[in-house]
Amino acid sequence: MGQGASAYDQAELAEFQDLTYFTKREVLHVHKRFSALSPEKIKNVGRNPVLSKDEILKLPELAANPFKERLLDVFSESGDGNMNFEQFLDMMSQLSSKAPLETKIDFAFKIYDFNGDGQICEKDLEQVLLFLIQPAVTGTTLSSEERSQIINNVIDEMDMDDDGSISYLDFKHGMSKLNGFEESFKITL
Repeated sequence: MGQGASAYDQAELAEFQDLTYFTKREVLHVHKRFSALSPEKIKNVGRNPVLSKDEILKLPELAANPFKERLLDVFSESGDGNMNFEQFLDMMSQLSSKAPLETKIDFAFKIYDFNGDGQICEKDLEQVLLFLIQPAVTGTTLSSEERSQIINNVIDEMDMDDDGSISYLDFKHGMSKLNGFEESFKITL
């Protein structure tokens, strides 16, 4: 299994093009980047290897993203961050500049909904804060009161139905008004 044009036939490329926001050429470029993360595994396993989370985290474009591990968990079918090429392609497509705002809102909601209950609650927002601040990396800490204040402010601002959590519709409404949201959910390969 080589890289480039021999990786997939025209019918497969056309299918990838139909299922993503990429052209056939861009699909091949994403495949080249995927293959470069673990060339030996690609060579030895062949057609559809699964790369580990650690292998995918070698992608330089993910390095500065505080949600990089969570992002991989959300896009991997197994939920453990390990991905085959199709899952990787889906992630890169949804993070591309061509993906529409609503697509980015959909996966951002999944990233922030840590407990997977379909709502972003106080505990989810606490996790978001920890991912953003990264105390072990930055040395920045917030007191319990500061964290509570930030969380309460976010819920007050976004919770349109006053149920104490942020539903998908609340989130969609808030993010569609947020200037620069799309840029923060974009990777250019």
